[in-house]
Formats: sequence, C-alpha cells, structure tokens
Amino acid sequence: MVTLGMPNSTFLVALDTGSDLFWVPCDCQQCAPTLFNGDGYRKCSGAAAVCPYEVAYVSTDTSSSGVLVEDVLHLMTEDTHPEVVDVRIIFGCGQVQTGSFLDAAAPNGLFGLGMSKMSVPSILASAGIISDSFSMCFGKDGVGRISFGDKGSSDQGETPFNVNQLQ
Repeated sequence: MVTLGMPNSTFLVALDTGSDLFWVPCDCQQCAPTLFNGDGYRKCSGAAAVCPYEVAYVSTDTSSSGVLVEDVLHLMTEDTHPEVVDVRIIFGCGQVQTGSFLDAAAPNGLFGLGMSKMSVPSILASAGIISDSFSMCFGKDGVGRISFGDKGSSDQGETPFNVNQLQ
C-alpha cells in the first residue's frame, strides 16, 4: 500500500523492479475499476502544460498511458517513534490501461523500482532523502514491506541490480 496526495489516498500497487515509472489510475478513460480521481494533481512543469507518458510492458498488449503529475508521497519511518515523511514526487496519472492491467494485474497502479532516474528509489535518492538502495521482505502470509535507503537485515539474501556486470 502507498499513500499519495493531499488529502491522502491509499493505493494497492504492484511492486515492480523491472519498471521505472510509478503510476496510479486516475482520470480514467480505460482502467480497471477504481474510485480515484486525480483532478487535484499539479500537472508537470516545463514548456508543455501536459507531459504525456506511455509505457508498454512485456505481457501481451499490456500498457499504461496518461500524464505525469506531481504530488506528495507519504512514507513512514521505522524508528522507535515512527513519523510520516512527506516527499514531493513525480508519477504517472494513468488514464488508459490495456491488457493484464484491466484484469487487476496492478490493482491500483504500479510502483516502479527500476534503475532509471524516474524510479521511486532514484527520485528519493536524488532529493537526498535516502541512499540509493532499498530492500523488500515478504512474510509467509504474503504481507511485506519495502524499506528505502537501507541494506536490509543480515539474514536476508541480496540481488544486485547492476545489469552491466558480466556473470
């Protein structure tokens, strides 16, 4: 679950280390059923009033397209006294989804954890909020968590993302 916006909206997103863009369905023209409306989002800045995006995925005829927007991503620290950390982030307001996204492959969007500058960990690191790392842990019950800017625990395995190294 991720929490976005002012006021807060919560989304059940698919975590995807093979994708870079974080997007949620909003202002939908063709999406899986959702109750979210992104009218309150500030459109991306720059020369154009609207910054469109379109991403095609490996699954047959699966894609997401829409516009890039900026709003607040709410994160929670894991300190003794947890605090909410609000971070301005650019993400996709997904207006049209195709393929497996219409069959709930990503119930409320996709959380891009890839290596490009557009991925959530890279955005957080470039803002100086975290070091450029994260860990994901899943329990036997299927519930898990993602921790940004850490090296994980000593008893968990690692999968490096350096795709330029030859094995």
